Amino acid sequence: MHCDKCPESIFPELQGVDPVSLRVFHSFFRAIRLHRQLMFNLMSNIEAYPGQAGCLSIVNSHAGITQRDLARKLHVASSTVTVMVQKMEAAGIVSRKTDTDDQRLTRIYLTDTGRVLLDEMNDVLVQFINITFGKMSPEDRANFDRLLNMLCANIAEELDCIG
Repeated sequence: MHCDKCPESIFPELQGVDPVSLRVFHSFFRAIRLHRQLMFNLMSNIEAYPGQAGCLSIVNSHAGITQRDLARKLHVASSTVTVMVQKMEAAGIVSRKTDTDDQRLTRIYLTDTGRVLLDEMNDVLVQFINITFGKMSPEDRANFDRLLNMLCANIAEELDCIG
């Protein structure tokens, strides 16, 4: 299925890749781009960034988490979490406190403002999921889930070989 609002393929032809795989690549790339645009659009209505949703959810369910553990759970660099937490602390969404037993550790907690924002983000996430997957049949969603898990396993296996 082609979307009239979507640009032409980036690589109309690529040596060494069969046409069906190339078409799947383009569709997947387009889906990622549109997914991101829709999420930013919906989050802008509450003046939040999509990356904050996962971070706030983890901090909410792991009160007092360290920045290092938060970075691991988010699968991002510690420096990325440091910047994110600094911005969220400045906005009053989270608070950071030095660990009483180990002064080297900083623990992160959700503030009341952060809890309100998390609730708003969860409402947006429900809307986002319903928009993106709600029109698919249960069978299509199950097949899509299976295929995405297969893709993730293939990528993870390759990354394990590299790393």
